[in-house]
Parts: sequence; C-alpha cells; structure tokens
Amino acid sequence: MRFENFLEIFMSLKKLINKTIPYIEPYDKCAKALEIMNSFKISELPVVTKADTHYIGLVSETDLLNCNKNMPVVEIGILKNIFVDFSKHIFDVLEMVSTLKISVLPVTDSNGTYLGAVTYKTIIETMAEETSAYSQGGIIEIETDTKNFSPALIAGVSENNSMKVMSLLTHRKGKEKMKATIKFNSQDISGVVQGLEKRGYNVREIHHSDTKYNDLLQERYNALISFLNV
Repeated sequence: MRFENFLEIFMSLKKLINKTIPYIEPYDKCAKALEIMNSFKISELPVVTKADTHYIGLVSETDLLNCNKNMPVVEIGILKNIFVDFSKHIFDVLEMVSTLKISVLPVTDSNGTYLGAVTYKTIIETMAEETSAYSQGGIIEIETDTKNFSPALIAGVSENNSMKVMSLLTHRKGKEKMKATIKFNSQDISGVVQGLEKRGYNVREIHHSDTKYNDLLQERYNALISFLNV
C-alpha cells in the first residue's frame, strides 16, 4: 500500500528523464531543428555530438526563426548553456523549468555527457503514473484537524471495507486543518466514507470519475511552481 505526498513523488530525477526527445548534431541545419521542434511540439532542442553524446548547448525556436535555415546550428552563435546535472535535486529542476520558461531541460552527467531531457509533459505524466491517476477507483476529499489526521487510520478503515488506498495527496489548510484527496481501488466507497465520518473526518466531496483527480494533479504542479517562484 502506498501513501504518497505530492512532494515525495519526485525525489529521483531519473524518473523524469525523457529519452524520446531527439537532439540535433552541431552541424545539422537550422531547418532540420525547426522541423523536429514542430513535430514534437517543443520550443527548444539539445545540441549534442553524436560520436560521444557530449552536450553542446540548447537552441531555441525563436533563435532559429531569425537565422538562415540552411546554416548549421552551431554556426548561429546563440546556443544557450542551459542544462541540469543528474545529481541535482528535483526542486532545482522544477525551478529552472519555471524560471527559464523552457519546454525542454537537458540533463547531463558530471562529464557533460547528455543523458536525456526533462519536459513539462513528462512531469505531468510522471505525476499521473506515480499517483495511480490512470487506474479506476473512487475518490474522496476529506478535511480534519491536523492532530487527528492519520494515514494509518485511513488505511485501517479501507481494509475493513476490503479496499486499498491507491494514493493520497495532502494539503495543509492553515496550521490547524489538513485536507486530503484519497483514491481507492474500488468505485464503491460508501463504507469507507461512513467509517471516516464516524472517526471525525469531514468528507467534503465524493467522486466516481478520475477527471477531478487529474485536475488536482495539474493544480498541485502549478502550486509547486508558484511556490518555487516566491
């Protein structure tokens, strides 16, 4: 059984590296880079030497639109030295993506070898996967006093009703209150609702659709980005 707070999902940068994002070589033409960007719906592209996968820099769509399309990318002279080391904390990654307003953030090792890239889409998809957003099940939103909140109690109530908690997202409401969104492995959650209410939990909302849960994931991502920008 998993109880995952939103901030605990991304302690490993490895989970966020997207190796399907292509790179271009230094002497590829600007036209080719623009074509790839358009195909993958991204605004930046890593420039990497194919022989040793050494990272050279990041080129943006804006820069390429203003150059000769037949010119090699490396010769336009405006490659950005933007990347994140594989050893960095995920908060550093989120801060860079938010601050620099980029769709692709290259990841390298300590020797400058290109390992892949982190994208906004990858972040959202990883959130969904790690929090069981793709699985079917009922969802409830509860509120209780902080001192009364207990994941173990919630687990016990769930097991008493022959259910499992698939994921749990928490959010403090001031210092005294705790809110949580809980997803179960069954749509029939009436027994769990009754059990939690008997133990002093205020069940604020009940959902039998995953749409609300996916919306919450997006909301939590936006909230974290806003927090990093403060």
